[in-house]
Formats: sequence, C-alpha cells, structure tokens
Amino acid sequence: MTSETLKLPLGTIAYDDSGGSGPLVVTLPGAGDIRGEYRFLTPRLAETGARVVTAELRGHGDSSADWPSYGIAETAADLVALLEHLDAGPATVVGTSFSPTAALWAAADHPDLINRLVLISAHLHDAPAWQTALLDLMLRGPLAGRIWAGQYRKWHPGNPPEDLTAYAGRLADMMKDPDRRSAVRKTLVAPRDGLDGHVDRVDVPTLVIMGGADSHFNDPQAEGEQIAARTNGSLLVIPDAGHYPHAEYPEHVATAINEFIAGRTELGTSP
Repeated sequence: MTSETLKLPLGTIAYDDSGGSGPLVVTLPGAGDIRGEYRFLTPRLAETGARVVTAELRGHGDSSADWPSYGIAETAADLVALLEHLDAGPATVVGTSFSPTAALWAAADHPDLINRLVLISAHLHDAPAWQTALLDLMLRGPLAGRIWAGQYRKWHPGNPPEDLTAYAGRLADMMKDPDRRSAVRKTLVAPRDGLDGHVDRVDVPTLVIMGGADSHFNDPQAEGEQIAARTNGSLLVIPDAGHYPHAEYPEHVATAINEFIAGRTELGTSP
C-alpha cells in the first residue's frame, strides 16, 4: 500500500493505492471520517487482485483543508479528477453516508469512468432544518471533535471493532484543526440540490448496503429498498450493523462487493 497525493488547482487530495492489475475499486469515506474507515474492507478487496484506491474527502484527513467549498458537485469533481489521474478504469466506486451522493453525481456525468457503484448507508436527502442547525452548532466549538467521536462510537451497535475508541480519537484529533472542523461541518450539511436529476441519469449496476440497526434512518430496510429501486440496484441489509457495516462486518461486506464486481448480485438480508 502506497500513500499518494493528487494535486488539484484548489488543493490536494490524499489517497492510498494497493497497486495490483485487477479491476479498479475506489473508496470514499463519509463526512467527518478519514480513509481509515475502510481499514478492514480494503485488504479483503485487494486480496482478490483488485487495485483498491482509498481517498480522503477534501478538507479531511491528509487532504488539504483550505478549499472554498465542500458540496456534492465539488466532491464529485474531485472523484472524477482522481479517476482520470489513475487512468485505470472504469472503476467500481464505493461510498459511505455522504459520499454516495458524489459517486452518483459523477457516474451520471461520466459513465465512461465508473462502471459500478456500491452505496453504503447513503444519505440522499437533505436533513431536516432543525438537524442541520444542530449539527452546525455542535461542530463549531473546540469540543466538536470530542462530541463527534462520542457519537461516532454509538454508530457501531452490532459488532464494534476493537480499535473503535482509538479510531474515534483520531477523528477527534483531526477536528482540533479549525479548518478541518469547518470542512467536516460544511460537508455534513451540504445541500442535495440537483442530486435527484443526476440519480435519474445513472445507468450502471448498483449495490446498496444498509445496516439494519442504523440509527440514522427511521427504517433502514425501507430506505435501502427505496434507494435500490431508484437506482435499479440490488440490496444487502446486515441486520445488526449500524451506519458502518463494513467496519462491523467487513467479511460480509467484502464478500458482497467481490461478488457484485464478479457479476453475482442476488443478495438480500445477511444472516
């Protein structure tokens, strides 16, 4: 695994590259997270021979933190720039929480670069105004990182990884930087304007993965079914998992993604 930096006109994007001559898989973490989110999934995908590239979002982790904006279109543009830079596609793009919005946006505009999408715990709708206001308030002060880390730990209800406390601490440390704290906040509350039109134009195979115990959704099963129907995709629900099923049950998720890449997509609810 090598760590690289993609230089763009307005900043830099950090990413890890497993190498390999197999199909290209690009993973994008959720807002407020870093590429370590995929620390359990990446090796399980790479061991099949896939070339797995795990990128940071702008303003997060080791990417630069002085971008002028942090919306869906901007994140999609970063993804497109990375895919063009890698020149090894078309790629399977895996995104979690916020990132599926950018993956769908990019796939609609650049179908030549993306041939499959894996949408994990996807937030495709604007949050209620009260929730957006609360997030904006919570993540402004010096305690924002500690608050975020505390919430993050709760989002792994079924099988929390042994390193969860230490990993959440890394997220808290990241948010000690005011610029990165601002980047997290702006990414989390980014509006979904224009997303529906892009989703309607997506024409690549899609795998939707949801945690059945994901507290981000009133009914994760129904949410996953709705997203799968909109994208003409397949759905996998892991009953006990929360918002990060690939961290709690990486073997299940990796098997599903590897089978999806191989063209076997008859999924459902994981035992």
